[in-house]
Amino acid sequence: MTSVGTQPRPLPAARRAVLERRVRWIVTATIAYNVVEAVVALTAGHLASSAALVGFGLDSVVEVLSAAAVAWQFAAPRPAPA
Repeated sequence: MTSVGTQPRPLPAARRAVLERRVRWIVTATIAYNVVEAVVALTAGHLASSAALVGFGLDSVVEVLSAAAVAWQFAAPRPAPA
């Protein structure tokens, strides 16, 4: 915990690299899973004429877009420390 007016300590480069790799792996797994989930739900919803399944599939599409935004943020170069 930091007190008021102090800056958090920067992470060592090796630890930061490990955490960034983990984030990328989790984001990749999330996108892959949700794409499969969306395709299955939308297909099943269409075949069954189920608005609930189609809605669930569309929700999975939103989750893919959210994970893609995280991936995009982590793909950007880090700003230089001030």
